[in-house]
Amino acid sequence: MFKKETKRLPDAELAVMQIIWRLPAPVTAAQVQENAAQDWKATSVLTFLSRLVDKGFLSCERQGKCNLYTALIDEATYLREESRSLLERLYAGSVKKLVASLADAGAVTDHDLAELRTFLDEQKEE
Repeated sequence: MFKKETKRLPDAELAVMQIIWRLPAPVTAAQVQENAAQDWKATSVLTFLSRLVDKGFLSCERQGKCNLYTALIDEATYLREESRSLLERLYAGSVKKLVASLADAGAVTDHDLAELRTFLDEQKEE
């Protein structure tokens, strides 16, 4: 379960979690390093993993000379809570303000609007 006191993950730690969510559990630090888009050193990967364990995002089990890491928070839960937090922090909980901001920035296409209309229509039906 997502901890309410857990704050947004820094970009590098989120990138590590995204790697871990993609790979079959458990994963090693070497697997994270191999799958990273960035050219991280092994010590950096170990630091990120240690922080994620400390924050309650990962569990760590020692197996021989290797640590095995498993996600304790699934990606959907993190994204749901982070989305809710972003909406509250930046837009006072207003979805309309969020969409208006994206539209004003030119980040919303006609296709995006059509998808949003379809989504909202489906939500009404439920």
